[in-house]
Amino acid sequence: MTLWVRSLDRALNPSEATSYRFYVSPTPPTITPADPSPEFGDTTTFTLRPDAALQSKSPVVSYSVHTINGPGGDKTFDVAAAADGTATTELTMDGINGEHVEVTSRSANGWVSDPAFWDIDYDTTPTVASDVYPENGSGGGAGVPGTFTFTPKVKGVVSYTYTFNAEPEVTVAAGADGTARIDWTPDSAGPYDLQVYATTRSGIQLVTYDYSFTVN
Repeated sequence: MTLWVRSLDRALNPSEATSYRFYVSPTPPTITPADPSPEFGDTTTFTLRPDAALQSKSPVVSYSVHTINGPGGDKTFDVAAAADGTATTELTMDGINGEHVEVTSRSANGWVSDPAFWDIDYDTTPTVASDVYPENGSGGGAGVPGTFTFTPKVKGVVSYTYTFNAEPEVTVAAGADGTARIDWTPDSAGPYDLQVYATTRSGIQLVTYDYSFTVN
């Protein structure tokens, strides 16, 4: 922070300005998950702890928790702190690209701390493989059937939705192990783009995977 000061005489003539620079120590809380590496779909307890210097000046009474890019959009909610300034909250790892959490504390004197951040990334696209039509390669031919296998990278997948070259989407159920297989026969030779996304048991539509190949 920089404070700039100048004086005025009775005729309102200003003096030269002088500056006074100082630093404010950061005051973010700490965010600690019970499981340091939770998987997509897990519900994990997070412990929030205040900055020690801030707590000694004015006790922390609550936290504002902001989650980013969840399936229902960004969310913000408050959590009351115990007498020692700590608090716990449960979060479900449901961000399709990862979970991103921002937390600030509020002290009894109204001071709002700097934000603390906690992040974890997930790849929720399915793995796609074919016995006849390899990704980024060529194979088969017009009228030649091929099998495509969809395999999940996360748990809880119950179906896959796919389209070839932006045709109407088709949804197939996943097996107990989360995988699915489809048989497909091209009408003509040329490049194709297969787009596939998985849907979880809780109805979350995961990230789409693009699988490109060429029919001989």
